Amino acid sequence: MFRLHSGGVVGVDGRVVEIEVDLIDHLRSFVISGLPGPGIRESRDRIQSAIGASGFRYPHDRRIVVNLAPASDEKDGAAFDLPIALGILLASGELEAPVAGWGCLGELALDGRLRSVPGTIGIVAALRDAGVSRIIVPTESLGEAQAVGEGAVIGVSDLRAAVGVLSGRREGERAPVAPPPPARDALPDFRDVLGQTAAKRALSIAAAGEHNLLLVGPPGAGKSFLARRLPSLLPPLEREAALDLTRIRSAAGLHDGCGLVRRRPYRAPHHTVSWAGLVGGGSVPRPGEISLAHGGVLFLDELPEFPRRCLESLREPLEEGEITIARSGARLTLPARFILVAAMNPCPCGFATHPTQRCRCSADRIHRYLDGLSGPLLDRIDLRVGVDGLEGEALLASTEVPDDTPALRSAVSGAIEHRRARGQRAPNRTLDWESRRRWAELDRGAEELLLESARELQLSTRGITRTLRLARTCADLERSEGVRERHLLEALELRAPRGGSGFAGWLAGR
Repeated sequence: MFRLHSGGVVGVDGRVVEIEVDLIDHLRSFVISGLPGPGIRESRDRIQSAIGASGFRYPHDRRIVVNLAPASDEKDGAAFDLPIALGILLASGELEAPVAGWGCLGELALDGRLRSVPGTIGIVAALRDAGVSRIIVPTESLGEAQAVGEGAVIGVSDLRAAVGVLSGRREGERAPVAPPPPARDALPDFRDVLGQTAAKRALSIAAAGEHNLLLVGPPGAGKSFLARRLPSLLPPLEREAALDLTRIRSAAGLHDGCGLVRRRPYRAPHHTVSWAGLVGGGSVPRPGEISLAHGGVLFLDELPEFPRRCLESLREPLEEGEITIARSGARLTLPARFILVAAMNPCPCGFATHPTQRCRCSADRIHRYLDGLSGPLLDRIDLRVGVDGLEGEALLASTEVPDDTPALRSAVSGAIEHRRARGQRAPNRTLDWESRRRWAELDRGAEELLLESARELQLSTRGITRTLRLARTCADLERSEGVRERHLLEALELRAPRGGSGFAGWLAGR
């Protein structure tokens, strides 16, 4: 009997699986035990064809017994093709090599070529943690596997190459060259945005403190146009966040295999997305849109059109930065720390806040339209901004020199550096109440203003805390050591605009 190590994926994390292969004389069959899923059960014909096409003898006259340990855990996927094939060759005597300390994974084509499998980086990391020192992976996944950073990871393109590496007669292959990432300035630029001073300020604050944002305005005002530009203000991903995002994209089968993902994601699912598509799950649990947006931006256009169940499921990740999915056989926790940018019309026809066009919606129709937006969900959105588009004449006659992305990005980067200089690594969105006197000390005027506003606006405990976090970010953009009254005033206005005409009046009436 021969043993090799491989692994599968649970959520976005790898799980080590030991492959045991034995041959029994005079019985012709191929048995796989250890709760294999359909992807593993179907591997028998792929493995038989790949072994023959690679020039090796397949043991047709013997019973092949494969066990996937631990046998109590369900397993699925094509990552076990390569270790099972190598185990058969070892057990039949076609391959003689020491296999202690080796691990491998990869899907076999019928002609013996190796294909990449989802979750490679997570599986390699799990094998490393288990003490496996040498790991064979498909060449097209080599860049992704090497991103783990330690130990020998060897890329091969087919079964014959894997046999050569395992027997010491051949070296591994080089990873494919990753295409150069697009320049940051290739992202949509704020140079194209005329007006929208309040919205651009809100986007800068959202980027500097990782605050959630709601844009409200009539159709065509530029809500989606603005949201698409937020990722260009965010700093590059740090290594830990890049590793998390790479694991997520790899588990979802969306990674190109060429190293760490460095570009912050921007995900914009349609409002018809299913619950599992948004938060993750399925019969074989996979990351959803909120996990694919980890470290970046999740944009939800037409927010009230999303099913209420989907919207309510956002409450946990908006607060905790992760989502827990419970199934009968497993309980998975997936990373999901993102900046939520939501956009919506103020009413079904869209013109409730328009200065010239008349709204045609009844009060009951508007109430039904907004009914899916619960108070606890809106309480987790720090910034609420009205967006009014420019009329035709004003747009054509405008002589404004708009802000460009580098200028806004520089302000955001300065605020982040100011935060880090005082010893605070986490973004302002995560500040807890107990640490407020260290990170967000209020002067007397600001403290009195906060207490008065909390009474007048009936702010919840969460609302007070989030307002203080927002004021801290406003202060960081000015490089201010403490939170002053003007910062708190701006935070209150952005979080809870006072009554009046237009958007503020609309929001005050909700």
